Amino acid sequence: MTDPDHIGQIQGVLRGELGGKVHVIADPYTGLRVTVISREFVGMTPRARRERVQALVPDASIVRHDLLTPDEAEFVELEEPTVPPATADLPLWPEALAHGKANEIVVRFPSEDYGTLPAPVVSTFYSLRGGVGRSTALAHAARIIAGQGLTVLCVDMDLEAPGLASLFDVEDRVTEGMGVVPLLAAAEMSGEITDLEQHVIRVTEEAGLFLLPAGFPGAEYARLLSHLDPPAWYADDEINPLRLLVEAVSGLPEQPDVVLIDSRTGISPLAAPLLFDVSDINVVAFYPHPQAKAGTRALTRALLAAKSRRSAGGNRLTPEVRFVVSPVPATSEVRELYAERAQEWIREWLSVARDSEGGPAFEALEEIVQVVGYREALAVSDSVMRVQGDDDFSVVADWITGLVEPRDALGEHEDKVAEPSKAEVLSSLQFAGETAENQELEELRGTFLSTADVDRALALDTVVVIGRKGTGKTAVFRKLAEAPNAVVVTSPSSLDTYWSWTPDSNVYDYLGEDLQARGMEWRQAWPVLVGLAVLQYIPDIPQPSWVDRPIGVAEAGGDYLKTDLLRDVTAVLSHPRASLLVVQWLLEIDRSLTGDRVLLFDALDTGFGPSEADRRRRNDGVSGLLAVVGELGPQFKRLKFKVLLREDIWREVKVPNKSHLTARSARLSWSNKTDYLRIAIKQAWRSEPFRRLVTARLNKPDFRLEETPVEYWPEDFVRNAWVILASERVSGGRTAYTDNWVWSRLADANGDHAPRALAQMMTAAVELERGFEAGNRYSRSIIRPRALVESLDDVSESALDALQSDEFPELEPLLRRLSQIGTTPFAAEQLKETPQDLVRLARDVGLLEEVPGPGGEVERYRVPELYRKALTMNRRGQA
Repeated sequence: MTDPDHIGQIQGVLRGELGGKVHVIADPYTGLRVTVISREFVGMTPRARRERVQALVPDASIVRHDLLTPDEAEFVELEEPTVPPATADLPLWPEALAHGKANEIVVRFPSEDYGTLPAPVVSTFYSLRGGVGRSTALAHAARIIAGQGLTVLCVDMDLEAPGLASLFDVEDRVTEGMGVVPLLAAAEMSGEITDLEQHVIRVTEEAGLFLLPAGFPGAEYARLLSHLDPPAWYADDEINPLRLLVEAVSGLPEQPDVVLIDSRTGISPLAAPLLFDVSDINVVAFYPHPQAKAGTRALTRALLAAKSRRSAGGNRLTPEVRFVVSPVPATSEVRELYAERAQEWIREWLSVARDSEGGPAFEALEEIVQVVGYREALAVSDSVMRVQGDDDFSVVADWITGLVEPRDALGEHEDKVAEPSKAEVLSSLQFAGETAENQELEELRGTFLSTADVDRALALDTVVVIGRKGTGKTAVFRKLAEAPNAVVVTSPSSLDTYWSWTPDSNVYDYLGEDLQARGMEWRQAWPVLVGLAVLQYIPDIPQPSWVDRPIGVAEAGGDYLKTDLLRDVTAVLSHPRASLLVVQWLLEIDRSLTGDRVLLFDALDTGFGPSEADRRRRNDGVSGLLAVVGELGPQFKRLKFKVLLREDIWREVKVPNKSHLTARSARLSWSNKTDYLRIAIKQAWRSEPFRRLVTARLNKPDFRLEETPVEYWPEDFVRNAWVILASERVSGGRTAYTDNWVWSRLADANGDHAPRALAQMMTAAVELERGFEAGNRYSRSIIRPRALVESLDDVSESALDALQSDEFPELEPLLRRLSQIGTTPFAAEQLKETPQDLVRLARDVGLLEEVPGPGGEVERYRVPELYRKALTMNRRGQA
């Protein structure tokens, strides 16, 4: 204990027993400092004095003893017994490790506001122990970053054991007097870094990759190294060779975008200021062995408490922290085991970190942890120049490049073409976030996107269109329904294609009971409904000859009603040979037509009603309809069936020769990411300022965007337009590109994507961006990534609501159970009490993803991001 009362008690005890002068103060890091000047110590050894004091106050944690006689005190200069600052900001190991002991640490990362940093971004690669691939990770990341067109300077600060020159295969170009050690030693004397470019080696001619080596190992190198005193640099603010070196980098002829520093292992004097002062992002490499746990934990906590040389809004920033777990065994099962262990450790290490609003600073550890498996080619290679490591280290490179400020912000285009302001574009952007049923027809026409799947769905020879809710079935239906040759047999009730006679749940209920009473099936009723629907569009077609009155006309005049429809169905089916006669009647109608007529069926998922009995009736009804499509469709010349059906219903229904229908079906799955992005671009394209901005940036002499429909833009134009709209990266220094992030977050567990979810995300993000822009301008894109991230909550709520309320109300018990489990992925046994038919349904509809174990059995389930947030489930790996 170091509270004032406790210190006063200790001081009183010592003064009463020893007399003389007594001072007790708290050490800035831990325990107490005790100073006693007493005649009691005459003739006692230092050890005996300490034992005497400790015996008097056995419970006191004394870390420093100044125990002197009065005569000794005259010749010893004691420190002034005042309380030293407990929160010194020196970027040295004692101070940094002390700061890391706090129960909560508020961090402010550059990426917290999805920001970037002016070049050069400095990254230190560090490991507490050697042999974990730290230098290898740096070297491969450097090659990848340089290959992306950025200029990279690698600095070998592992001064006691330099090795980067060898890794880059340029060791023979390091000469006496060049390198980090001579530069730092000279700066200690002169207070400046001179002729830095003469110490830098260009590693390759093809890319901007450079190396500042540690130096040429030799007697003079060892002499200079022995005199370097990093802690002393921070006692004299006027001369700090390390900071001078980092500042001088910006003056190189080829100014680096990125500086990668290879640090010494362990608690070495120079490692501390590299990590806690000059670095913008620290990459910590470790192997998840128990020996590394305590030390790396202390290091991580110290990094969280560090403040870099950068600042934002008057507050100094915290260096970003990332982890490379290496080298783990290469087999997938063992690699997964080590990855889970590492993430458990890291989650605990980071649990004290809080963002500026008091919430957890880290949401998903997979974004800041990269597990690297053992590869013999990497392990035995003498140089990274002769082996490829892109697969393992591209994520590490992305961490760093994600912090680099882009060269081309909005309004700063190098061609100086007049561009609209962000405010103009933002105020004019509109996305169709509502369902296709609720869109105005003109808006639907303007946002309808034609893709290969959509074109297949629109084709006359496609008889079944299959897709999840939100994948665009109703948009396809509305596109088809506005054609002059459309005959809408069934329709969503919210559309203008829903007539006074259109079948609803009451009609289906009556028909089901009537068919059962007659001993008939749904496949005998649908042809009658088709004939009656065609009569509403073409009144002069042939009437059924066996009915003694005209059908398809209102009994009391006026509109044809559902009651009229049911009366006519009953009349037609009353004949003993009705089934044969109805087919002949439809064939006669088909022969009478002079052009094709498309028979449209939509809303079959909800039209039958929500109860369990209604769903059974729906499956019977849909089976009957598809049987009619399979039997009669090939016989017709002019009448063309087009049934739009939810995917789970298509899987459930039993139909003879279903494979024949499958061959003539189209599935709306949005499996192509570029096509998915086109949805957002096409909807944004309705904004005239956005069109001007994109064309100013992307137009080429041989390709004019304004003259080409978005559907036909090349892939790179789509992605570049997306970057203008929503930025390139989700967050500075994190792994995800915004297009990949949106693609993964809006996927269900089957990997399917819904255009509606994307439109909803963009709608919410635009509203958020308008609010953000009012208080904090952002010039790198129209919508900042933060707006995308925060909009996911709304999208998730909407997706779960649609899944539960509109599609599968029977899933409600399972959804409650998932919320109780609270974390994903989770052990499969946690659903053992849940009815397995619900679990199967959840898998089928994309709510649950199976995660197999080593033997192939289902070991865990994972809930996709699309539903996770609405279920208030945490991801395993959240800190």
